[in-house]
Amino acid sequence: MRLFDRLLLSDLVVPFLIGVFTFAVILLGDIARQIGSTLLNARTPPVLVAQYLWLRSPGAFVWAMPVGTLVAVSLAMARATREGEVTAIRAAGVSLLRLCLPFVLAGALATVGAFALNEWVVPDANDAAGRVMEQIRMTQPVLREEHNQFFRDREGRVFYVQHMNADTNFLENVVIWSFDQDGRLREITQARYADLQGSVWWLHEGHSQGFNEWDRPGPPKLFDTRRIELWAALQNYYAEKRSAFEMSARELRDQVAVLESAGKSARSLEVELQFKYSIPAACFVFALIGAPLAFRYARWGAFGGLLVAILIVFLYNGVRSWTLAFGLAGTLHPVMAGWLQNVLFAAVGLVMLWRAER
Repeated sequence: MRLFDRLLLSDLVVPFLIGVFTFAVILLGDIARQIGSTLLNARTPPVLVAQYLWLRSPGAFVWAMPVGTLVAVSLAMARATREGEVTAIRAAGVSLLRLCLPFVLAGALATVGAFALNEWVVPDANDAAGRVMEQIRMTQPVLREEHNQFFRDREGRVFYVQHMNADTNFLENVVIWSFDQDGRLREITQARYADLQGSVWWLHEGHSQGFNEWDRPGPPKLFDTRRIELWAALQNYYAEKRSAFEMSARELRDQVAVLESAGKSARSLEVELQFKYSIPAACFVFALIGAPLAFRYARWGAFGGLLVAILIVFLYNGVRSWTLAFGLAGTLHPVMAGWLQNVLFAAVGLVMLWRAER
């Protein structure tokens, strides 16, 4: 690593930390605003509020790390350009692309860190935050109308309910996957609808299909009615289930595989899965676009670089919101919905680097 690499990297540390913490505080403030009415109505003890916001902070940091990367790269590149360091380095025969390499590497490192945080810390933290919120509301989780829900019972069976009517205890399109002790799929049971009677399910108009020791499916067995008993009522399972927000990418992949094995659509989960990867990757993308933008507009000073960074964040978030909406609606493929904004902004960064070299 050359001397100018170390100098440029050292310039990133402080603005990166300031950018991450500032944006994380803004996000947590918005979260506090969203639950403000709940806090007022419940007369929540301050310790519970602090605990809830603390548990939501890992997720806020994941979203803040791309912003911190962009702010750090923009300010560091703008300073180096204004003070003539970039001119001197390029006069020594170093290309702009090579000069931007430490910024891009820093973005890649931030991507790895954001993904690790999102994969191994955020899911459990969000799950714990949900339990704290139940304490804040001072109510027990209740069964309400839900769509496309998964849960697992104590026997290891996986249940999928496409729609549940809380008023009538009526379930539509139920799928149950049964596994052996080694975790191998042994039976799939599907029913058009089911009735709930406490911890007992009555499945109607369905069929089951077993799998032999070579994992080959046997002939389907039709049934009009079948009784399934669980260890607890459905309320308990719904209270324990984890949303996509509370799952890691690995858990989401497993849910998608389970749903697709029954021939069901997993589009919404697939879209959420792609964003589990693409949001951390925005650190790399922002480093790629932030460096040439700061180089071009360095004459505006530090304020100008910061203004450009904020503009990029708003544009990126706008595109991300549209691709998410189109992905959930089925207009865009899940992969395209999750990654289109990254591809577009990375392409803009590469084009700007190429034009700056000319």
